[in-house]
Amino acid sequence: MARYSAEEKQEVHVAFAAILDQLEALQRQPDSWEESCLVHALSYMEAGIYDRARTALGDCVAPVAERSTWRVAQLERNPPRYQITRLRQRLENVKAEARQR
Repeated sequence: MARYSAEEKQEVHVAFAAILDQLEALQRQPDSWEESCLVHALSYMEAGIYDRARTALGDCVAPVAERSTWRVAQLERNPPRYQITRLRQRLENVKAEARQR
């Protein structure tokens, strides 16, 4: 028996895609906080832990004033690695894998 239904997985996939769509509408790439949250969400989805992925997506859209200043400072030390195109590719891989299960 699957831990998460196909509908639950689909909701998380849609939420992830909506964040990417919003970034594209703003004509910008994810900042270091957003990138970190999105990559974590993808990793959780790849591991089949969709409740954690949903939490990571919630953290992603947290207002700047509510973000941990210490964590933001740590994340900004790293160069950006993921642009929207790469994030979408990984999402498509996750969706394809979810359909096979």
